[in-house]
Amino acid sequence: MRFLPIFFLLLLFLFMACSTTRYTNPTEYPDARINFGRGGGFSGMVTEYVFLDNGQLLKKMNQVDSFEIVTTVDKNKTTQLFENYKFLNIGSLQYNQPGNMYNFIHFHHLDSEHKIIWPGNQYPDQYPNLKIFYGNLQSLIPASK
Repeated sequence: MRFLPIFFLLLLFLFMACSTTRYTNPTEYPDARINFGRGGGFSGMVTEYVFLDNGQLLKKMNQVDSFEIVTTVDKNKTTQLFENYKFLNIGSLQYNQPGNMYNFIHFHHLDSEHKIIWPGNQYPDQYPNLKIFYGNLQSLIPASK
């Protein structure tokens, strides 16, 4: 009987060691992340999502300084999307032409960054993969968010 409390204590430590760290500030996240969203227009409002390679999807509105966790994407889909970034050569695209309304993708990993900005729904003709990849990112957002 006296080993029972020790057993539960060890079980608690094991459970805590296996739990995934939740990030609410993506700038503190040590691994790859993809920021994406849209902004501009009369109000200048920006809606930004951050997809972490641990599966977390965060959201930030420009009038709020903090991020909220929107959902957690399963590991297979997360891996697939980050692989698609490489496979579709999104990191090699050079485009920085925001319009009044604009969309963006901003990839961060370690000391590397890459940003693409294009006007509204006018995807650059020379980059058909951009529309595919951005659509896949948008599909992560639950309908109510």
